[in-house]
Amino acid sequence: MQKIPVTRDGKKGSDIILIHSDDVVKIECLRNKEYVIHTINDKYYWTPTLEAFEEWMYEDGFRLIDQMNVVNMNHVTEYDVKKGIVYLSPEGAAGSKTASVAWIHKDHVANVKNMLYEVKKLDRSSDPDDFQDDIFDTILDQEEDSRFARSYAMIQAIYEKKKAEKKLEQSEQRYKSLFQNNPDPICSFDGYGYCTSANPATFRITGYTEEELLHKSIHHLIVPEHVERWQERFDDTLQGQTHHYEITFVHKDGHPVELSVLNVPIVVNGQMKGVYMIGKDISERKKAEEMLLRSEKLSIVGQMAAGVAHEIRNPLTSLKGFVQLMQTKISGFESYFDIMMDELERINFIVSEFLVIAKPQSLRSQPKQAEAILHNTIALIGSQAMIHYVELVVHAEEGLPAILCDENQIKQVFINILNNAIESMPDGGQLRIEIGLWDENQLLIRFIDQGCGIPEERIPRLGEPFYTTKEKGTGLGLMVTFKIIENHGGRMAIRSEVNKGTVVEIYMPVIR
Repeated sequence: MQKIPVTRDGKKGSDIILIHSDDVVKIECLRNKEYVIHTINDKYYWTPTLEAFEEWMYEDGFRLIDQMNVVNMNHVTEYDVKKGIVYLSPEGAAGSKTASVAWIHKDHVANVKNMLYEVKKLDRSSDPDDFQDDIFDTILDQEEDSRFARSYAMIQAIYEKKKAEKKLEQSEQRYKSLFQNNPDPICSFDGYGYCTSANPATFRITGYTEEELLHKSIHHLIVPEHVERWQERFDDTLQGQTHHYEITFVHKDGHPVELSVLNVPIVVNGQMKGVYMIGKDISERKKAEEMLLRSEKLSIVGQMAAGVAHEIRNPLTSLKGFVQLMQTKISGFESYFDIMMDELERINFIVSEFLVIAKPQSLRSQPKQAEAILHNTIALIGSQAMIHYVELVVHAEEGLPAILCDENQIKQVFINILNNAIESMPDGGQLRIEIGLWDENQLLIRFIDQGCGIPEERIPRLGEPFYTTKEKGTGLGLMVTFKIIENHGGRMAIRSEVNKGTVVEIYMPVIR
């Protein structure tokens, strides 16, 4: 929109006032280079050069010119054909002014009004694709007067320009929406590997703010063993290649975030300007894959157990019987017989654990108090704790709700956990057991020992068959424990620190 320098009286030396061209409703020509500028409420004087006048007129492009008047057709509210005048009033203004268009053919006035109406509609529209251009083509094809054709062409040019601007704006908004609202992280990098833009999902997944990421390298976000992979893929993308790979980022609070990443080159005017990185958080998928792998291992163990356990037990019974018979017939080898019996019992125990995994156990669930089951279990292994100089301390909240469970199976869980805790404290110590409500629907049973602890990298594998931290362990005890808790609708978590101890937490649904 242009600004016009005008005066109140048209005299030299008068103060100059700037008014907006869109406020002008008409211009009257007094003489060469002298004009009266009309707004809805005032009139001003203007003495431009002819070149300045034409520049303004044709740049704005929608004025209707006759011998005496220049009319702003944008503000035409009514056209009186008989009198040959138009009524002018800007939108929202009070009052109006008139201008003569007697020298202009009525069809030309109507055509300009219709064409400008389409321009106004386009201005107010949010979707330029809804508009048809037929009216402009039709009017231009029918007009033979070059003066009018030029006016129409100017209006059509403005319409096309506005439409192109609208489409560009719409395209930018769509791109911005795709970028800003995408649930997956999207970043752009310059040729040196510095982050130039990032969407909100990037900040959410990494935990870093915009100020902490933009215009910086992201090497500190990548786990050290993946930095070289990232750099190689980045360099290849700068050469025009597209790469799809997986990488692990480190969240600001320290936990890993697994990402599937697509690198795409940024090309501007045929030149490589940087790299787009489009990521997808696959942390949950990785966990699911690990669970599936563990499930497959359990399935293999179960199939093996089902096929072998019964075959082992039959000869095992015979061996055990013959060893007992030999004990009564042969003297002087009692220590050997004892070792043989112990080893046979150990084989029998392992087979029994196999059968728990292989065969779905029918739950004889009844409402029970977890504290009562715990005290009964402690009574069974209390002597073992005393031998190892382990003090058992139980702290339970009052009035705890019951849990629906198979008492024998939960007792087996407690025995497995207590035995592991006692064995982890060869020099003695305190084993604290806490029972309380985690929330209104879950009971929390926590075992806290002062043992040797478990290395952090081993904790995720606990519960896998034959994976154990004990010299003579089989790994089946914890696997059975996990399975029993899972069958009861609960969950178990293990936290540990080497040389400080281990915390085992069991969450069980309560009866309300």
